[in-house]
Amino acid sequence: MLVSASLFYSHSKQAEKMSNNSLALSKSSTTVKNMIYTIFTTLFLFLTSSLYASDSDYIQTYKLKPVNEGIQIGLGTALSGSALICNQILHLKRNEYNPQDWDKSRLPKIDLIFMRPYNKKLHIVGTASLGVAMATPFILTTAPSSEWATIGTMYAETMLLTNGILQWTKFLVHRARPYMYFDGYSQAKVDAGDWNCSFPSGHTGMSFSGAAFTTSVFCHSFPNSKWKAAVAGFSFGIAALTGGLRMASGNHFFTDVLAGATIGTACGFIIPALHHQKSRSEKDFDITTADAIPPIISFNIGF
Repeated sequence: MLVSASLFYSHSKQAEKMSNNSLALSKSSTTVKNMIYTIFTTLFLFLTSSLYASDSDYIQTYKLKPVNEGIQIGLGTALSGSALICNQILHLKRNEYNPQDWDKSRLPKIDLIFMRPYNKKLHIVGTASLGVAMATPFILTTAPSSEWATIGTMYAETMLLTNGILQWTKFLVHRARPYMYFDGYSQAKVDAGDWNCSFPSGHTGMSFSGAAFTTSVFCHSFPNSKWKAAVAGFSFGIAALTGGLRMASGNHFFTDVLAGATIGTACGFIIPALHHQKSRSEKDFDITTADAIPPIISFNIGF
């Protein structure tokens, strides 16, 4: 009788433990879904705010040039494509795995502060925030439809260049991800060769590239808009969130995220700048400034 009671108690405890584990997993899954829902809801509200912007406020400041576009698209495609071929097809990247190399004392102090073990749920949320960050240029559809091809081409060039630089840097720099310094890392990632692709952060780089592009093009195209600060704040806020999630999920160090943000921001500003042309108001300002030059300058030149 006592044996039966003991067995019953043991089984009930195991059932209770399994029930608690199931409940914990359910809550965790619900939390991740809520975070993703919140991110995409915020994106929807951000994009619908573009309804308050009128294309009558738009100033044409960008122009495509066939030769320049061929060079920029060709460069970005060459960088991205060659990195993909070398890494995924030819498998030229060095992937020797030596656990003895993981010595935390060799890491910068700032990286030690933010490094975390792998967290799959935060990894998923970070990927979702990347999608939101790369979608922010859709607010530029408030520009006249005749300008969509120009903006779309510039954005494609920006993404190709950013991705190419990021992937080649990853290919040349063999840095283990933070989760490799903890127990319980994913063996599948080691087998796939993803474990030493930490520097720089690709998610962060692409997010900041989208943020810089959106901010630059919107502020130049709608210079009188009251939404400039909101567009810049949201775009870079989502990009920063992506970088933070990449650290929290154990995929990247702080310096990885910083490097990715720097590369992405630079590309996001440079590509639009290469297509910028002076608006009529800027040209009028130049003419006014030239007329205001003191006559003494012309005298000195004549003399």
